Amino acid sequence: MAISVAIKKFNSREYVYIIDSYRDPVTKKPTSRNLVSYGRKDKLLAADPDAMQKVEKHAQSLRSDSTAYSHAIKENLLSGVEVNTDSITERPASLTCTPAIFHPLWEDLGMGAYFRNYKRNNNLNYDLEKTVFFSCVSRLIEPKSKHSSWLNRKRFITDFSDIDHQRMYDCLDVLAAHKDRIIRKLNQGIEKFYKRDLTVALYDVTTFYFESFNEDELRRRGMSKEHRTQETQVVLGLLIDSEGVPFAYELFPGNTAEMNTLITVIDKFRKQYQLKEVIVVADSGLNQLLNLDRLQKRGFKFIVGYPPYCKLKAAKQKELLEKTGWNWKSSKEGLWGYKTMPLEIKKAVEDKVNKTKQQVQLSVTCVATYSEVRYHHDHKELSQKWNKAIKVLNQGKAAAATTCKSGYKAFIQVDTSGAMLNKALYEKRLKWCGYSALLTNLDNPDPEWIYKKQRQLWRIEDNFRLLKTNLQARPVYVWTDEHIRGHFMLNYIALVMQKMLLKQLDDKGLHLSASEVIKALESMKINRLKGLKKANSNLYSCSNIEANSVHVAEGGEEVSLKELCDRILKACDAEPLNSLETASTIRKKLKIKLPIQ
Repeated sequence: MAISVAIKKFNSREYVYIIDSYRDPVTKKPTSRNLVSYGRKDKLLAADPDAMQKVEKHAQSLRSDSTAYSHAIKENLLSGVEVNTDSITERPASLTCTPAIFHPLWEDLGMGAYFRNYKRNNNLNYDLEKTVFFSCVSRLIEPKSKHSSWLNRKRFITDFSDIDHQRMYDCLDVLAAHKDRIIRKLNQGIEKFYKRDLTVALYDVTTFYFESFNEDELRRRGMSKEHRTQETQVVLGLLIDSEGVPFAYELFPGNTAEMNTLITVIDKFRKQYQLKEVIVVADSGLNQLLNLDRLQKRGFKFIVGYPPYCKLKAAKQKELLEKTGWNWKSSKEGLWGYKTMPLEIKKAVEDKVNKTKQQVQLSVTCVATYSEVRYHHDHKELSQKWNKAIKVLNQGKAAAATTCKSGYKAFIQVDTSGAMLNKALYEKRLKWCGYSALLTNLDNPDPEWIYKKQRQLWRIEDNFRLLKTNLQARPVYVWTDEHIRGHFMLNYIALVMQKMLLKQLDDKGLHLSASEVIKALESMKINRLKGLKKANSNLYSCSNIEANSVHVAEGGEEVSLKELCDRILKACDAEPLNSLETASTIRKKLKIKLPIQ
């Protein structure tokens, strides 16, 4: 290790770090990682003039004290720093069966056959299928770095002990090179579970950051969804069906604007699956006239968010708010209504990529809706922002001048004469509480059907949440273009498997989150009984730790982790394990073909 104090400059500002320089065990190339981040140098010195001497002293303590160094590593003081302190872990006393529950699903989705065929046709000298399967389930069960996952490979009843560490990186190259074929195979497998409607495609984008400041062709700085301004990132565009299950994605450089991703993804998807008509559903962030124009010219239908208070002209805003033309319905959530208005949009729009102006002409329908539930939500949120703006303004012009024009800050106006509240904007927003609008080019659109499809966009956010939290696809710790693309292909397979497992459980009446499923399955511990030598009669004890720990199921039912684990196994057409089992009965009950330890 070589520990030193580093000053890094970003956007003309200096930031202070303690860094660790080392040789990467995989690539054999010199690299470095941040151990401690102190933030901006100017703020650090303003708070303490002796701060830099203290930082140097801290670095010296890490150089001389191996315990302090290890603690800095393990605590991940900067966004998940990892270091490999062990070479190999011994087999733990207790094993878990969690990967087994995913293996039948893996086979049903066609992944097992695909990777076995690939190995055979390309004469690979390692078990590609087992390596990819293990890499996927590792992300599903306990997402860590590739190396950390490899170190933990012996803790499962399924035998992964022969997986080579380097092969976990090699398989990323295969995944990157055959992304489209793998996705097509996955989609074929999903058809075995339910009839998919691929003519309605829900689309959105998100960003994934790297633990790196170095830019290249794919890793770029851009507008981050996590509001990170320094780290490099990639942009991921995701297509899902109405059930919330993904069916396509694309990666883009981190500086790609949202609106420039949609056409690429959806056009490629339609060509691949030879679809005559596709209805694209997206939120208002992708509602750019050039986007809509290009979609329409390519024969796509669309449903996009269309905030009426900023998109509609004043005359159309007035027309929409008039009481005539509204259709009202009562529901258990309160009053709900809709109104449709034809719109003719003619506008010269600047194409920033080609640096030209294009004439856009759209004949569309604006579908406006009003909801009592939304009114109360909007009014509460608006009141909070307005009160916050008042509070900031009362702190003086200096505090108000530091604000940017987003959130509550939009209600503060600052000029040479001073700062004041933008009451006109507040009153305008107040007038629009409860209202929303969509834009569509569908012929004879059904407002209720359109509104229903738009509301399904939360399913995309759910996919992004699973990728970023449960699967921990970020931050990304691989660096080459192929490994980055392979990393996201791996996470995509894991995401599809997770969504299909949850759907399978949901169809059987088990409405659980991904974390609840993993917790219940991980509670089952399997111990090989020693002293019994005959291979075919090896006995295993099976018991649930925290067996009496209570889980509150949907509807308020209280069940133990053991009972929940058994229900999950039954819902997946497996059998619960008895307190004593043999290797053969475990494989039979869990329906796995892989060897067990």
